Amino acid sequence: MVQLAAGKLRGSGTQVLAFKGIPYAAPPLGDLRWRPPAPATTWGEGIRDASQFGPACMQAAAIPKSEDCLFVNVWSPKEALTQRQKLPVMVWVFGGSFHSGSGNIDGTPLAQKGAVVVSMNYRVSTMGFMAHPELSRESPNKVSGNYGIMDVAQSLQWVKANIEQFGGDPDRVTIWGVSSGASVITALMSSPQSKGLFQRAILQSPGTFRHWKSLPEAEQQGLTVGPSLAALRALPVERIKLLQNTGGGAEIRALSEPRVIGPVRDGVVLPHEERVTFEAGNMTRVQVLVGNSTDEGSMFTGKYRLSTVPEFRKYLSEKKIFGAYGEEAGSIYPVSKDAEVQRAIALSFGDSQFWFGTRGVARAAVAQGLTAYRYVFARKQGGGAGADAGHADEVKFVFGESVLKAAPYNEDDRRISQAMMSAWLRFASTGNPNGGVVNDWPAFEAGSEKAYVFDTTFTVVDAPRATQLDFIGRFDASIPSQ
Repeated sequence: MVQLAAGKLRGSGTQVLAFKGIPYAAPPLGDLRWRPPAPATTWGEGIRDASQFGPACMQAAAIPKSEDCLFVNVWSPKEALTQRQKLPVMVWVFGGSFHSGSGNIDGTPLAQKGAVVVSMNYRVSTMGFMAHPELSRESPNKVSGNYGIMDVAQSLQWVKANIEQFGGDPDRVTIWGVSSGASVITALMSSPQSKGLFQRAILQSPGTFRHWKSLPEAEQQGLTVGPSLAALRALPVERIKLLQNTGGGAEIRALSEPRVIGPVRDGVVLPHEERVTFEAGNMTRVQVLVGNSTDEGSMFTGKYRLSTVPEFRKYLSEKKIFGAYGEEAGSIYPVSKDAEVQRAIALSFGDSQFWFGTRGVARAAVAQGLTAYRYVFARKQGGGAGADAGHADEVKFVFGESVLKAAPYNEDDRRISQAMMSAWLRFASTGNPNGGVVNDWPAFEAGSEKAYVFDTTFTVVDAPRATQLDFIGRFDASIPSQ
């Protein structure tokens, strides 16, 4: 059992103890729907069973879910908990394009290596990011949206107040996520709400430096969910329209326009866009480890109905793709035959949506005198014999999930997984991933911009995809940022 200010918890496990479904905020129900998270209440004199996950937040995915979903989970080595050892804390933020996902994962393998691992569920889709004129009017700051980001900040407040009871060090917290989860982190780093909540950040394939909706734009979108806030709050949550981002289908996704649902540049929680904030050096000042998979784009563009060279060139010049920069894009992503089109689309997508922001975060950190480490995950799928490493493929490797014990994964995959887990943990513990099998990972520096490549062999490369990312930078600079 663990005694918290809110009450006693009973977890489960033997060498690693798991405590699941712990409330970190009040249930966002009724009048609390579409409000910043409120503090959690106590559960009284009884002992709360913490052996089962709480539900995921409302989304279209067919998983156990509820509007009452603001829970954290903690995995701690038994000795760390009983002896209060103050181990490094790794807080996982799930991805899912801002409209889906869950923190109900297994933190046991990393905890076995010497970390206290935390995950949380936070509001997504309409419940987590919808803005609305009536919501803004009732807000003390006259803003709305970004509730999911505020949930993650609230979970970090919970960690700061409670993690010592689980054997964790509240002054050695690493926030860590993938895809839109990593984007939530960089959004938090762009927000005044993140000050003092974490000391390091691990960003796996962050969808960062993209453009966000302004508050007025997001409010107009909210009106499509329903014109009356009172009526929306009175509806059963199952009847509320779930806003979805495109991705993975035949519909062509904009590269230069804001997503359907996601962070809102409201002037308060998010005063400015990420690129503006980071390049001005106004982000939360923490050490970062950041990187990409080789092929970030195919997951999202593989079903596009574009197959010929003329179709590709027309695509590049579409307003929502590269617009007036389309001709230059054709020289950066050259194709000479139809068979090359799909790969060129995937590369241009991955560079603009994932690789560019990754390099930008590392550059901004070192410009402020902070330490940054950059990686590329290049292990091919299917035990090294399949397609290039795709978006989020490294997640299983970093978690050391049991799937790595079975085909198509092999001994090389397990070796890579162990090396990455240890490097991530050392970074969380010391700010430096070196010290074990990984002992030659150079810090990111202006000029060389070295990155560490995880593959069958571990290598160091200079400035990967620099020509393409420089082009993305020129194109992105032509889009007004706020």
